[in-house]
Amino acid sequence: MVADGERLKALVQQANRRVILCAPFIKATVLRTVLSVLPETVPVRIITRWRAAEVAAGISDLEVFEIANERPNTELRLLDELHAKLYVADDQCLAGSANLTAAALGWSERSNIELLIPAKSTDSDISRLLERLDGSQPATEEIRSEIQKHAATINTTFFDEGLEVTGDVDARRLAWLPRCAAPDKLYDIYQNSATTVVVEGTREDGLADLQDLLIRNDLEHQEFISAVRTTLLLMPAFVGFIDEIPQGLTDASGIGFVKDARPDLVEEDAQVQWRIVRDWIETFFTDEFEVAPESFVIRLRAT
Repeated sequence: MVADGERLKALVQQANRRVILCAPFIKATVLRTVLSVLPETVPVRIITRWRAAEVAAGISDLEVFEIANERPNTELRLLDELHAKLYVADDQCLAGSANLTAAALGWSERSNIELLIPAKSTDSDISRLLERLDGSQPATEEIRSEIQKHAATINTTFFDEGLEVTGDVDARRLAWLPRCAAPDKLYDIYQNSATTVVVEGTREDGLADLQDLLIRNDLEHQEFISAVRTTLLLMPAFVGFIDEIPQGLTDASGIGFVKDARPDLVEEDAQVQWRIVRDWIETFFTDEFEVAPESFVIRLRAT
């Protein structure tokens, strides 16, 4: 089977007029590989998003700024709400789920299961997406410096130092979701691993979550809340839920996102997992979001 990365290289190689590379997550080594098959005379537009937590986690590289600046006829643009993955060469496209990372494109030992479907830039859905991408803003040195400064303040001990040369985060971490069904009792579990404020199974799940999150063991309650919240924003699957809240995150859509992140779960388990995620959002992001009592939609908290 031909790796999606090779399909992408074959696509851009045929371009004469333009190339568009659109993905939320872009790794520098992968971008260089894709650009290496293109003549410098072909204009390239790169569209991505920069979030400090994702940069700190190693999911995206700020070095794409220098790569774009060094190559003639190349512009880098930013769109904070970007989720789409689209690759265009003249009027031919590949659209789907694969970011510009080695794991997504089949260039690492433990590659993701992704989808890239051929399309035309004239297709109605693609045309609408390209119009929305026109709303992106140019990446600047000032924006890069600000994101880098914020990323440096984020605790990334959850992630291994010295990631493999592909630069991709372990797939298990990309799909991480909490297990403890009583996040409001997580601090009690943190303070006392033998606490009886929850049943044994919930306590064990809480201890497992704490081990995954690698929270320091000397925090006061508000420090603990802040530390958990910060680390949750390093978890791509969990961040996916947060990103959808401005549009209204319903039970149905939440369960759908769980299935996307954890395709190993059966329907009943996906429903349970969603309720856990919903409770974690309500517990650790209560100042920003609320669960509407009449519909269970997670929405922005009224100010």
